[in-house]
Amino acid sequence: MIYNQSIPRFDAHTHLFHDRDYLTDLLEEWRLKVLVINITGEDLFERPMDRRWEAMTAMKARYPDRVGLCTSFDPSGVTEDGFAERVTEQLSGHLDAGAAAVKVWKDIGLDVRDDDGSYVQIDDPRFQPIWDLLAERDVPVIAHTGEPRAAWQPLDEKSPHYRFYSENPKYHMYRRDDVPDWTEVIAARDRWLEQNPNLTVVGAHLGSMAHDVEMVSNRLERYDNFYVDTAERFGDLVTQPTPTVRDFFKQHADRILYGTDVIVEHPSDQVSEDEQAEGKEEYESMLSDHWKYLTSGQPIVIQDKLVEPVRVSGLDLPPDVLQAVYHDNAASLYGFAD
Repeated sequence: MIYNQSIPRFDAHTHLFHDRDYLTDLLEEWRLKVLVINITGEDLFERPMDRRWEAMTAMKARYPDRVGLCTSFDPSGVTEDGFAERVTEQLSGHLDAGAAAVKVWKDIGLDVRDDDGSYVQIDDPRFQPIWDLLAERDVPVIAHTGEPRAAWQPLDEKSPHYRFYSENPKYHMYRRDDVPDWTEVIAARDRWLEQNPNLTVVGAHLGSMAHDVEMVSNRLERYDNFYVDTAERFGDLVTQPTPTVRDFFKQHADRILYGTDVIVEHPSDQVSEDEQAEGKEEYESMLSDHWKYLTSGQPIVIQDKLVEPVRVSGLDLPPDVLQAVYHDNAASLYGFAD
């Protein structure tokens, strides 16, 4: 299937913090909406979280019909008195200013410590007033809990995560006894889902279970309030049998959101024309490759985050599934529904 202009797209997982000269045309040509997501993770971004929020609101003002906003909060003060009250006040302000969702990151579970040195997990009761506020206001939480299973396994050049963990060894957990196991973090996430049935949760990156879509399917069947996005996990999808992945998308078409995880971190006046052109080419290449994989019934070559490209059969998904995954699910959750 070639690109069908009748199916709009909603990239429900981006970090497009700043505008680019090409963005107006790109959004129009691809019939694209985007959700811009703020996170904590100051070691990954040079600018503080509150500065990113300022830039995001400027993006929303320029593209009100194309850009949605997802705010976040710093969980590191969870042991301090008044933590939940401060966070709920901050989030209420951001929601009133137009945020459509709230992001929680992997620092909950793998970085934030309690007073006794233990790791604070997502189901910690001190977070509950935050979840109660968001459930009451019908605001989804985008949850990047844990890491891919590969983070706890030996480096493998065939893994789509080989390059990231080779270049970012601090996130590689293999044979480390100072961090929780993957199963512990995922179990806490599952308890959180069960404890908050009225809270809508979108598991970022296929819920950190991208290596096994049947495992993702199990959670979607178990928790009615759980959704997932595909951000930066096509490399995992193409390593699994095409029929299995196709069935996963068809069975859960109403619970899967398309996302890329594209990043635009710096203002345009801090980036060269060549770097901006490279960013545009990279984003359009992702959009094109993902479309081919999801729509084509023919063998295609995909690289994504893999060291070596793989030849794989496309999923050949029907138009109603594509419409839901590419647009309707995210538009409904994030306030863009017609």
